[in-house]
Amino acid sequence: MKRWHIITLAFVLIGFGVYYRSHPLVSKVRIGSTVITVEVAATEAQKQKGLGGRQTLADGHGMLFPYDHKEQYNFWMRGMLIPLDFIWIDGNRIADITENVPPPKAAESPIIVKPGVEINKVLEVNAGTVQRTGIRIGDAVEFIDR
Repeated sequence: MKRWHIITLAFVLIGFGVYYRSHPLVSKVRIGSTVITVEVAATEAQKQKGLGGRQTLADGHGMLFPYDHKEQYNFWMRGMLIPLDFIWIDGNRIADITENVPPPKAAESPIIVKPGVEINKVLEVNAGTVQRTGIRIGDAVEFIDR
């Protein structure tokens, strides 16, 4: 009986992995009056790929990287084709911001960025979003289910 449960659980987990690889989790984040539609990088593979390889990112969209503990996570721009703003989040507050990080040129090593403090979430958005929307360190962040 236990073996059947383990096999069933394995198939369910594989099924979720296949589904979410082609149908990423989508949510919304509100910072002040700004609402950003985000893809959630829930798996390690999604976190490693991030927004790499994308030619564009629609205005008002981004990618959220949630973590289960606080740390000064390193993010690298490997495979990035567009410049980004990084919004470093601790709980429900913006803890740090890194603006206008350019993609690496073909011959350069990937750029690595990290926050100045420990955080447990990272929000990547188009470069210029922070300045255009007036997002600041200390702002409250609200996570909205679809």
